[in-house]
Amino acid sequence: MLANSDGDFHGMLSGGCLEGDLAERSEKVIQCGVAAAVTYDLRGDDEVFGLGVGCEGALSIFIQPLNAVNDYEPFKRLVSDLENSEYAELRLTDNELELGIARVRAPLRVLILGAGQDADPLIQFGVALGWELVISDHRPAAIDRLCAADLAVVAYCVPASEIATQHKLDRFDAAIVMSHNLGADRSYLNTLADTSIEFVGLLGPPHRRDRLLGEIGANANKLGDRLRSPVGKEIGGRGPAAIALEIAAELQAYSCAESQP
Repeated sequence: MLANSDGDFHGMLSGGCLEGDLAERSEKVIQCGVAAAVTYDLRGDDEVFGLGVGCEGALSIFIQPLNAVNDYEPFKRLVSDLENSEYAELRLTDNELELGIARVRAPLRVLILGAGQDADPLIQFGVALGWELVISDHRPAAIDRLCAADLAVVAYCVPASEIATQHKLDRFDAAIVMSHNLGADRSYLNTLADTSIEFVGLLGPPHRRDRLLGEIGANANKLGDRLRSPVGKEIGGRGPAAIALEIAAELQAYSCAESQP
């Protein structure tokens, strides 16, 4: 959670019960420049003398100043470390007293190959879930439309056969192939077969998948069980938003399973 000196904040550490109080405490930390730790013990919380939120839980929260004076550390280093690593370590210090180390996981990195209108709801789900999204499509009009929609993502117009030259593919955790073009999807699958991406999702019915796999020959075996097709958890519904929800659900489940020790 990030908070500024005006009491504005982004992100939540609880269900919304504590954030207002945390924002006030953060203002004081910003003013004095000294980190602070606070514990909220809401077990048996009193409606009159307590916060009255009824969450029945306990949280210990570390509040650390983040500004130009300390060169935005340790978060500047954290962001740098996460650029090329799945995890980073964040040292928690209070006046040079070591309080421990927090292990921070990088956001799910997803490459969406196809910028049709049905990609929009998937992008919106990904942004809301905090994923790092990159969109690539071989059609200039599709990329122009996506940029005009202002969905706050990175988008590239790249020929389907050249994505390996334009993107560091092994950096991604997942790739979703959804161009709705047989030739493009064939090129995407051919290229993805030679990467280390563990989650390769393909949109479309099984007979289309089988046709594409037959056409890429030996590379189909390289994809193996990394290929999720038809991609998405079957939770029901019709249309782009429902399909996007199914894809997002499978990706989120995969991400959580991968983050378990």
